[in-house]
Amino acid sequence: MIRNGENMILEDIQTKKITGKEIYGIYQPDICYVNRDGIERTLQVIIPETAQDPDKKYPAILHVQGSAWKKQDVYKRVGVMEELAKKGFVTAILQYRESEIAPFPAPVEDAKTGIRFLRKNAEQFKIDPENIFLMGDSSGGNTAFITAFTADMDCMDTGVYKEYSCKVNAVIDLYGVSCVKIKEDFPTTPNQGEPDSPEGLEIGSKNVYEHPELSDQITCMNYVKKELPSPPVLMMHGTADDTVAPNQSIQLYKKLKEEEKDATFYLVEGADHGHPYFWCEPTLSLIEQFFKKHMK
Repeated sequence: MIRNGENMILEDIQTKKITGKEIYGIYQPDICYVNRDGIERTLQVIIPETAQDPDKKYPAILHVQGSAWKKQDVYKRVGVMEELAKKGFVTAILQYRESEIAPFPAPVEDAKTGIRFLRKNAEQFKIDPENIFLMGDSSGGNTAFITAFTADMDCMDTGVYKEYSCKVNAVIDLYGVSCVKIKEDFPTTPNQGEPDSPEGLEIGSKNVYEHPELSDQITCMNYVKKELPSPPVLMMHGTADDTVAPNQSIQLYKKLKEEEKDATFYLVEGADHGHPYFWCEPTLSLIEQFFKKHMK
């Protein structure tokens, strides 16, 4: 029996219609993508889901977290990757060997292995293996760029999952390091270029000016050549960045254009290094549009 008071409560209850097309993300933390030499490397993966089409396949984005090539906080951008998952991408954040464990080219090797792992497990993660993209910020932008531009080369690779391609459809470089030998481009970096600096540690605890044969290897421009195939690039850099100066991206963009590459560049007004402007809706929409433009 329903009493009068209960009738009044029922009258206040609202209903909400859901279409079933809405996308939400399923977070799968700390997935091991390779364990070599006693070092386990992991991915943070977010898989889109819809009630209407639970078996749908999605394009994938692998993100390389910036960290001055040191130990990464791989959970830092999980919320951002969730937002990109809601836009219809499987998203993953790569953990790579930090410079204290293994210097360059370890991050590039790990990024290539991570891409291959996603293709190998495309069915499990609901990935369309024909549409995999790469992005990174700061030192992660450097890693993402070099990874994308050397995917066709027989270098900086381990051969793990070698039966799968490590090529990507397009790459995004957010306020990335493109050359470590321009001292004035790192105004607030301690001991810039010295063996104990981030870039010095990344080339094996060497001075970047005294060892050009090593520092040239982490210089993005050296991989940009007209005759070599490369994916489209989207770059963004803040005008107020005093950790990695915008000149880094400006010079790289000039090189890309000189070599007739498909490149788009945005200077983000008033943004410093890692600013929230790079992770809010207007820039995430640019990222979404850029990647969807280059889907097969």
